[in-house]
Amino acid sequence: HGSTVVATLNVRQAVYRAVYAEMAARLQSEALKLGSPVYLTTGEAAGAALANDQQQDRAWNLWKREVG
Repeated sequence: HGSTVVATLNVRQAVYRAVYAEMAARLQSEALKLGSPVYLTTGEAAGAALANDQQQDRAWNLWKREVG
């Protein structure tokens, strides 16, 4: 059906979030088949978001090389 992704920094962040949202959805679907997953706390999620934002340029540069 589709998804909507938002970013607060730039297009790189939006692309990063879109790519990894799809991957996370697949992993969550598989985890649910195994039982009840343990989700991140609010603090853990905030820390993960910060860490992800600091890594977006690495992923962006890799994706640029793969397409170019």
